[in-house]
Amino acid sequence: MKWKQRWCRWAGAVVLPALVVAGCSGDGGKSSESSSSARSETSDDPSTCDGSVEAPDTRFVVDACGRVVFLRGVNVEGASKGETQADPHLPSSSIGGQAALGQWGWNVVRFLVFWGAIEPNDGTFDEKYLDGIEKWLDAYADSGVHVVLDMHQDLYAWKVNGNGAPDWAVETNGLEVKPIADGMPWYLQGADPAVQAAYQSFWNPPAGARDFKVDYLEALAHLAERFADHPAVIGYDVMNEPSFANGDLAATLAIQPHAAAGEFHNPNLTKFMQGGIDAVRTADQDAWVMVAPTALLNAFPYAGDLIGADLRDPRSGPPRIAYAGHLYQPSVHDGAGYPEGDPYLAKWEQMRTAEAAELKGSLWFGEWGGNPDQDGMERYVHEVLSMSDRTMSGWAWWSWDPGGWSPVEADGTTPSPNGRALMRVQPRAVAGTPSGFAWDPATKRFTMSWDERDDVEGPTELAVPVGLYPEGIEVVVDGKTVADPQWERDKGVVELDVDRSPGSHELCLAAAGSTACQT
Repeated sequence: MKWKQRWCRWAGAVVLPALVVAGCSGDGGKSSESSSSARSETSDDPSTCDGSVEAPDTRFVVDACGRVVFLRGVNVEGASKGETQADPHLPSSSIGGQAALGQWGWNVVRFLVFWGAIEPNDGTFDEKYLDGIEKWLDAYADSGVHVVLDMHQDLYAWKVNGNGAPDWAVETNGLEVKPIADGMPWYLQGADPAVQAAYQSFWNPPAGARDFKVDYLEALAHLAERFADHPAVIGYDVMNEPSFANGDLAATLAIQPHAAAGEFHNPNLTKFMQGGIDAVRTADQDAWVMVAPTALLNAFPYAGDLIGADLRDPRSGPPRIAYAGHLYQPSVHDGAGYPEGDPYLAKWEQMRTAEAAELKGSLWFGEWGGNPDQDGMERYVHEVLSMSDRTMSGWAWWSWDPGGWSPVEADGTTPSPNGRALMRVQPRAVAGTPSGFAWDPATKRFTMSWDERDDVEGPTELAVPVGLYPEGIEVVVDGKTVADPQWERDKGVVELDVDRSPGSHELCLAAAGSTACQT
């Protein structure tokens, strides 16, 4: 199993490693264009964990050592979508160019992959493309960054001006897609009749027609088989922003009153997400499987349409499912600013936490973000981050691509206004069961409480971003000041070896010389 290859001590920054091309055999009933040798099972750190310790609660994700990890990081990357199926569909940034991740101490990348790149020809998986993915996974593994592999699509396929599905899996009933007018939001392309026809050929094929969902899930199963033993991979996102599983645009508009009342449920999408869970479990029993409701309902926000009672994880042991709807306040998404007193976040929090609980899953929003130049953006970022702390949930910022919404400027290293707003102290890995944590940006004070678990290995780790504390830090645990906090500044990580005897702990971290931890 993959956990036997994953080391326990996670570092924080991405550096340029020696790249080892790796792979797994097996074609899931389809042929492969090439294969690669297995990745070495050794690592530079002799302290290894076997993954035998389960999460203390299904709300939490744990690493190989049994530590609760809060998966917080960034999507990599929008540029990999490309314009056609024939494009490379790998990040434009260099592997070594993401060293700035260490400025935040983030511990996860949501890495975009595409069905059309995995299976560009009907019945044949492209192992060369997967080899390219594996080089990135090796780099993240060597740097202690977890990876969620995201089966990405927007507007279904490149052939209808979107991305995701291979050309051979696009059926438009003879309709030709027409580009939207210049300056219009990209998502309005989804109303095009050809896009709608392509979606319906996938979600609701007529009797006797090919069911492309079967092919999609076979590609997901192959992805899981290929990377089940890779030490970086902690999860799989079944489908990015699923839309129109309940019918075409007219059908979607028709159910809005029911959705607004929380009365809409989607058996078709629920069945598909269960198929995604099952596809991953054919090869990988350890990873978390990320499932999501209809994207349009998630945006308003309305209650999600997945039927939680109909979703189950067949693995032996507690379920490892994450509820991964995205978080895009509509006016922020479109760059119009964040209004004072907006109710969106409160509604989103109430709905998504309840839905994650119904699923017996962790809450993880795989995308959020916005243009840093709009009114109220810094306040919006702070409110979302406070909500994520309050709910002890994970997230991935959209996206790494330097410039624009990115946490880095176009040079790929200088923090952008978004990057500066995102810098905060937060837990990376907790050697116990967290009961709460919070960050105060005004005083730069972080507090956390947790209960010990004696079956967990490794230290508790905090993300302490470079630049927040030029004067140094003070760490107080259970009322006692830590004499020499182990702060790896270049990696943005503080390691804490706390007394492992049963009991509870209270932690405070603030600037050295301040009185923030004495209040």
